[in-house]
Amino acid sequence: MYFLYEVTQKIIYFVLNLLAKYIHSRKFKKFCEARTSQYFINKIKDTENNYLEIKENNSKYFPVYWFHVASAGEMEQAIPVARKLNEKMNARFLLTYFSPSAEPFIKNFPALISAFSLPIDSRKNYKLIFSSLPISKIFFVRYDIWPALLHESKNLNIEINLLSASAIKTKNGILGKISNIWNIKFYKNFSNIFAVTKEDVEYFTQFLPLERVHYSGDAKWSRAFERANNCIKRKIEKDFSIFYSYCMAQREVLNKKNIVFGSPHKEEDKIALDCGIIKDKVFLIYVPHDVTEESCKKIIDNFRLMGTNSILYSELISIINNTIKNDDSFILENLYELKNHDIKRQSLFNSNNKDYNIPAHILSGYEVVIFDKIGYLAEIYEISDIAIIGGGFDGQIHNVLEAAAHGVPVLIGNLFVRASEAKELVNRGGAISFQNTNELFQFLIQWVSLEEQGTDSPHPTRILAQSKSKSLELFRSIPDTSEIVLQALFNEP
Repeated sequence: MYFLYEVTQKIIYFVLNLLAKYIHSRKFKKFCEARTSQYFINKIKDTENNYLEIKENNSKYFPVYWFHVASAGEMEQAIPVARKLNEKMNARFLLTYFSPSAEPFIKNFPALISAFSLPIDSRKNYKLIFSSLPISKIFFVRYDIWPALLHESKNLNIEINLLSASAIKTKNGILGKISNIWNIKFYKNFSNIFAVTKEDVEYFTQFLPLERVHYSGDAKWSRAFERANNCIKRKIEKDFSIFYSYCMAQREVLNKKNIVFGSPHKEEDKIALDCGIIKDKVFLIYVPHDVTEESCKKIIDNFRLMGTNSILYSELISIINNTIKNDDSFILENLYELKNHDIKRQSLFNSNNKDYNIPAHILSGYEVVIFDKIGYLAEIYEISDIAIIGGGFDGQIHNVLEAAAHGVPVLIGNLFVRASEAKELVNRGGAISFQNTNELFQFLIQWVSLEEQGTDSPHPTRILAQSKSKSLELFRSIPDTSEIVLQALFNEP
């Protein structure tokens, strides 16, 4: 059976490599290159060398654990657990991933020995990995479980654990019964399963005894809350510190509301463009999913057609940096000096420990900044008054937790049932959903236009304040996944 499975995979990847010559997609080509034998052999050599170097420089024993994730989202969920294992057990890690989307975020993963794309799922490849590192535990995250890896790990008596386990995809759908038969074969091999909900715990006890199935909550929540509480690291960076001061000045000096559009789709993009009619009262931070030059230029052109002045983050920072260098050429009367204590304190988060004066024509010259850099969205949410998350009107909603973890009110469309965290936030009052884009936009107009007194219905300001309170309350009540994992594996308090 495994022989046929592995041969089939090789045929599939052979075809994909042929297609890569004709498909002009950098991501697709990268995916195919990462499955070549030469790539894998080079990574194994690097892994062996890294391990020996770390071992030589550390007299204290350290265990080696392997984390496998599908993509960036699952890797984010694994980070708090890995960090806790490193702090308490001095563990070091091998990290593998399926999608190249994880690569920009590898730098966030603690105590790495090596990180690379998962090779073709074959026993031969895994024998090479296990012969290179003394791996004692493996952690799969969510759904990306590979049969040959599971089989080889079991043969070597390596402990196998599953984090953020959910039964949503296995219980529902046309192939639910077939999936359940397959799951019995899979899940009975795990040493521990850490389930997202109590309902999931009940489901997974079909395959393992109750003492090996643990209710740990969704690690997405833990990671989002952790990032929200540690975003100071980004603000220390000079360029982002400048941007932080710029956005705070929009709020405190120009009395504008900061609205972040996180990974907007077509519907949310329309709302952003419509905000041109209230541009004297709002400042938009537009964070596209695609930050290529071509995509960003199209966004700027669309805003220009609506009469809204927009600029790329990279261009704005360049302009302000040049202004700082030539600071003496500006007359003091033409500068907005940020006297508010909180603004001044925040603007000191830079390597030069310098407060930035923003020239008037720069501060008031743009109504929209298109953030053309990846990896900052979680930190950007901190400087927003509200966040509008993309995909809520077409059923493909993006991450709502990063904004909610900051206590920022989240506004989304009503097609979110497939995203459990969005559903939980809405049900608990931590996010607000709208039937259509017009309803959401009218809410924005009321928010920036109406006086709170004299309105018959609850004022948007009060609704948003309640959303913020409910969101933070929800985050504080979630289980600490990393602590639960540590206690289950090592009986650590």
